[in-house]
Amino acid sequence: MAFIRYAAIGCSGMGRRHLHGLAQLKRSGLANIELAAVCDLNAESARSMADEAAALFGARPAVYADIGQMARENPEIVAADIATDAGSHMSVALQCFAAGLHVLCEKPLGITVSECRRIVNAARDAGRVLSVAENFRRDPINRLVKALLDDGAIGTPRLMLETSIGGRDVMVQTPWRHQKPSGMVVLDSGVHNADIIRFYMGGVASVYGESRLHEKTRRVAARAGGSASETDKWWRAPGGMPTEFEASGDDATYSQLRFTSGAIGQWVNDRAGHGEHRESRVIHGSKGSIVAPGDRNGRPVTLHLDDGSVIADARVLEHAPSYRLGPVAAALFGDARPWTYSFAFDEVDQRILALQLHELADCVMHGKAPEVTGEEALADVALAYAPIESGRLGRSVSLAEVIDGEAAPYQAEIDEMRRRS
Repeated sequence: MAFIRYAAIGCSGMGRRHLHGLAQLKRSGLANIELAAVCDLNAESARSMADEAAALFGARPAVYADIGQMARENPEIVAADIATDAGSHMSVALQCFAAGLHVLCEKPLGITVSECRRIVNAARDAGRVLSVAENFRRDPINRLVKALLDDGAIGTPRLMLETSIGGRDVMVQTPWRHQKPSGMVVLDSGVHNADIIRFYMGGVASVYGESRLHEKTRRVAARAGGSASETDKWWRAPGGMPTEFEASGDDATYSQLRFTSGAIGQWVNDRAGHGEHRESRVIHGSKGSIVAPGDRNGRPVTLHLDDGSVIADARVLEHAPSYRLGPVAAALFGDARPWTYSFAFDEVDQRILALQLHELADCVMHGKAPEVTGEEALADVALAYAPIESGRLGRSVSLAEVIDGEAAPYQAEIDEMRRRS
């Protein structure tokens, strides 16, 4: 099989997850991409990931701390997989495009819409692929929900309810996810929700909302009920963690959306919620409703129809005739039309990352556009910020205003903070 060579940039938590995504792709027999180098400012992290790659693949990638040097010394490398902290995405992506590399970048694409725009423009000017690793939509169950909506299973969609409440005062994975200038949690997690909302319901016309910083001090705590997963260990490996720290970025947004279709959405993204933890996603239409089970858990969709039937088994496929995974996804998940699956979280994560790496290589080799382009990812970042900007301005904002920078006072503060740093 034809393949491209790429470099992995960012060798800590997310970088290790991407590495295991490549391993999953190789196990499938469909690998069209080979790891040639790893790059990280932290030499220990880079060497450690190179060692892990050698153990997985039988060959040790070259180790670098400088993107330009890496590209000059390895002209066979044509693409980069960026899995650094969100605050460095713009800097790293611009260096990659300057070196002539195609890019797969983790989400969020940039810390603000203006940073996303600089990345998108750089990709365009360099004539290179820019793909963004937004993973929720690639979950087969979310593909099924999308097909149910497109095939009219619940008639015309009227209302989407997206709710995420929980977290209390506990750190979410890393301290930088709670800081205003480096990728606060309502952006880092909220961009996932923003993308799935747009994937299901289409364009967003306007948003009215507010935001809060509820928990100004975050504490580091082990997950209740057991030891950390391998993913947790990767996040926590470099440098250790404080026991607590001060947070500066908003940790909750509350909003009402109006879609271009005329449908309405209500979105609660409260990452400081106490009491009952709640994750729910429901779409109501003119003939029924869909209860989506969430992401990367394999649980079945529940379809409620006006004739009183409640369907939460394989019969749901009868209402989604267009639903069919692509050949690579079907091979990775073992079925072209799965309505459920039983993989553990890490196994699902690896399969979705495998899809993203395969798509990058396919786009590079055949001149295709990726599913989540830079413009799509920019709109996701804009939607994550829209309730904050609405609250600051005291009015509804159009998504176009946020995208164009006309309604972005909160982001303007972040841009200024980052220019000064």
